[in-house]
Amino acid sequence: MNKKALVMGLMASAFLAGCGNNGPKSSAPAPATSVPEPEPTVQDVNVFVLSGQSNMEGNTSFKNGSDDYLTKAIEDLGWDEANVCYDGMPEVLTSSYCAGYGQLNHENLNGNTSVSATNTENRFEGKFVPTKVGLGSGTSNSKMGPELGCAYKLRQFASDDAPIFFIKMASNGSGFEQSGTQYNWPVKDADGNWPEINLYHTFAKPFIENNLKLIEDMGYNPVMRGWLWHQGESDTGTAKTQKYAARLGDMVELFREDFADIAPDQDGANIGFIDGMICESSTWTDPDKMNAEKQKFADSNDMNFIVDTHGNEAKTADNELKTGSPGGDSMHYNTKSSFRLGMAYADIIIENGLLD
Repeated sequence: MNKKALVMGLMASAFLAGCGNNGPKSSAPAPATSVPEPEPTVQDVNVFVLSGQSNMEGNTSFKNGSDDYLTKAIEDLGWDEANVCYDGMPEVLTSSYCAGYGQLNHENLNGNTSVSATNTENRFEGKFVPTKVGLGSGTSNSKMGPELGCAYKLRQFASDDAPIFFIKMASNGSGFEQSGTQYNWPVKDADGNWPEINLYHTFAKPFIENNLKLIEDMGYNPVMRGWLWHQGESDTGTAKTQKYAARLGDMVELFREDFADIAPDQDGANIGFIDGMICESSTWTDPDKMNAEKQKFADSNDMNFIVDTHGNEAKTADNELKTGSPGGDSMHYNTKSSFRLGMAYADIIIENGLLD
């Protein structure tokens, strides 16, 4: 081997020795680009608000001692599983706070007495419980409202992991034009301004907002699907009835604006409004005229709906919702009718795609 070849051989040997058994060393590899963890999916859940006066609040007895009106009513309707109404339906959770006309202390909403609330320690904060009997008027837990029949029928579209939520706020005897102002649903003044104190602004809306926060704290994304309304008995009479549709329309428009951010597609126009006709009791002045105004308002918007509590023009015994015994009185639905009223609200929700 000549000198040049020897030198080249030594250089090659030194180079290979420095590389070990894996050939030439390369520069240190660039650190791998970190892939961000995907954001956890938050479950959307359907939310419905229930408001109005006493027949929404629930002034119907479901039982009198051993005489179980509710179980018999459900059996008469051809349904079974009445036990879930007593055990509770975790697929549909309800938070409620109901008070009588004039019982609300607007400066201390947790200090009211003679009210019904699922959160007995902090009424205004709200608390969700499985929907069951006892969520009606008063502190005795002996009354029911239409939330029961509605939950009974809607539970098939929900689950324990993805429940439907009811936020119920009602005030018996309340109307758009009562003797006072602070216990009314809101009515604009002559200049088109809302009053500072009224049932919507100082009670219903903040109570709804409190409960939406509770739903978020449970790890869900609330979607406002609809407002179930049953009121109008206190607004019967020619003068008040003539103004009813306009006043109701103003409030529903306000509601849709206030909760547009959590409406389907973030458009308040997609929130359904489901009204219920009032019963044809001799207690009310011209209830047919009030129901005509309710129908007129329902017809004014594709997302407004009406529960015809009389079933059909013939008002047959099988279809008409009735007041009186058992469970009710001259102004309030009997047990079977209160339950069927709730189911009628559910039918409208289902048939019009308000759960999608």
